[in-house]
Amino acid sequence: MTTGEHGSLIAQSALHALEGGPPLLVMTVVDDGFDLPVAIGAKLCIVGGRGEQIGSTGNEILDQVLLDLGPTLLDRIRPDQAETVYIESSGTAEWLVHTRRSKSGPKIGKVMVQVFKASPRLLIVGAGHVALALARVADIAHFDVVVTDDRSSFANEERFPMASQIVVEEPALAIPKLMNQADTYIVLVSRGHRLDEEGLRCALTTNAKYVGMIGSQRRTQTVLRHMAEEGYDRDALGSVSTPIGLDLGGESPEEIAISIVAEILMLRNGASGKRLRGALKVG
Repeated sequence: MTTGEHGSLIAQSALHALEGGPPLLVMTVVDDGFDLPVAIGAKLCIVGGRGEQIGSTGNEILDQVLLDLGPTLLDRIRPDQAETVYIESSGTAEWLVHTRRSKSGPKIGKVMVQVFKASPRLLIVGAGHVALALARVADIAHFDVVVTDDRSSFANEERFPMASQIVVEEPALAIPKLMNQADTYIVLVSRGHRLDEEGLRCALTTNAKYVGMIGSQRRTQTVLRHMAEEGYDRDALGSVSTPIGLDLGGESPEEIAISIVAEILMLRNGASGKRLRGALKVG
């Protein structure tokens, strides 16, 4: 394959990734300090972390090092950033994010890493006051917002201009249509007990990374108990985040929305949700 054909394939793969396809990892040699025959500008790309390989650095040893690092790099690097990996010619790799290399030596090369993947999707089931506030907050947090509700007077572009998709149908019909992206988080904030339960039944059959349901503890426990009695897997039911969100003490739609997005970000980033403030020592 020629250099031009490689470039075209990389561009197509990047566009497909941004549209919800498999993520693309692009690794470019930017410093030839390796004790290996490589060329500055050489690119090795991986589709889907451990998937198809496109291109090469020109050296099988370095290619294998980068292929082995692929899944870690894909998890660590944000799509809106380019990071640098410093690699010793021995084949070990060291992360130095936004800093210069900490080691001095003639045999350390530098590779720039970029990730192309779609924004995480927030599927909001319901289009009431909480759903509207949730869509606004999620949009600020760079989620791909999609909305479904069976009422066209609520689920429309005028109310939800930030939504990339709006489906006017009941949850059982709409949710499967909107689950065409792996990195999807589902929030059930519909207008009633029946629709929430219908949505939950459908959500539990998907590969969503998060399923949350709004409601009081009494109401949500009633739904979960009812489904457990019908034979739904108790572990799956136990994974549902309900009552939803972090305990911020707020009751307005905006405060509830912030608590929901905060919980999703906490889980997505593997964080604790604790206050960052530490004990202040004076003197």
